[in-house]
Amino acid sequence: MFVRRSAILVFLLLTSVPFSGCLAEESIKEDNLFIDDESELIDPEGPDYCGDFDGDGEPDCPLSGYVPDTNPWWCNSTGSGGHHVDSAYTGMTKGELDPESCETLTYELKDAIEWATQWPTLGDAEDSGYTMAVGYTEGMGTHHVMLNGFSMDNPGFDPQEPEFPGTRIDDLFEHDRPEFLMYAGVERGSELVGFAWFVHSTDDLPPEGFTGSNDWWHRHNSLCFRTSEFLVVGEDLDEETCDGRGGVNVILGDYWMAHAWVIRPWLTYDDVFTNHHPCLHEGGSENDTAAECWGESTEHVGHDI
Repeated sequence: MFVRRSAILVFLLLTSVPFSGCLAEESIKEDNLFIDDESELIDPEGPDYCGDFDGDGEPDCPLSGYVPDTNPWWCNSTGSGGHHVDSAYTGMTKGELDPESCETLTYELKDAIEWATQWPTLGDAEDSGYTMAVGYTEGMGTHHVMLNGFSMDNPGFDPQEPEFPGTRIDDLFEHDRPEFLMYAGVERGSELVGFAWFVHSTDDLPPEGFTGSNDWWHRHNSLCFRTSEFLVVGEDLDEETCDGRGGVNVILGDYWMAHAWVIRPWLTYDDVFTNHHPCLHEGGSENDTAAECWGESTEHVGHDI
């Protein structure tokens, strides 16, 4: 009886193996029906994944998650770009870039990251000659610019038709060298959160800008500057109010600005080119990445400038 039972047990074990294998293979096949491309398994938000942009076999951080012929978040913007949407974009929508344009844009943003991260803190920037043109502002942080000795107090400066000789504020768009660096506060240790381009064009035509059509530029038609400091103290003020703040109204209707948010963790997944970040609160930056603002849409955050 014992021998007979043993034989039956061995038979069952042997015959169960192939059935088990078939079931496993069938399950895998069914699961794979939902995976059209293995790149879908990559988590582009994972802090430990970086794309190899130049093909040298080494990961190129920090713009991570890029795989050729895929659609990473920075190539698929939605919304209207936030506040200050210019009439030049009336009737237009943002959307997904084609693979070739996406790859080019990826390199453009990567170049900007590599250049701007030479100054990871406000102290680094100011030690290298950057000037704070805009103090900490909700949604934006600061705006620091390299003046190279330029001053609005120069006799030839015209606030009605301003030019900024010696600086990079001109009619040339350089994707790899944004005019402004943006920081999370006014202390020396404040971290780099983003950057902005500021380019002269005409009052009805934004600069050519980045590859694709998702970089919607905006304008600040009139900013009140304390000219000796190159510091903005208000926007669209009447002459009396600006003068009361010790400033001069500078007309900037021909100058266009665009932001990009590609510095970790200050990424704006729904629109890389929105002009504000929801975690740069009026009272200061939010450094807890578990806070609710990190999941908010960038459509609904305001700022004063």
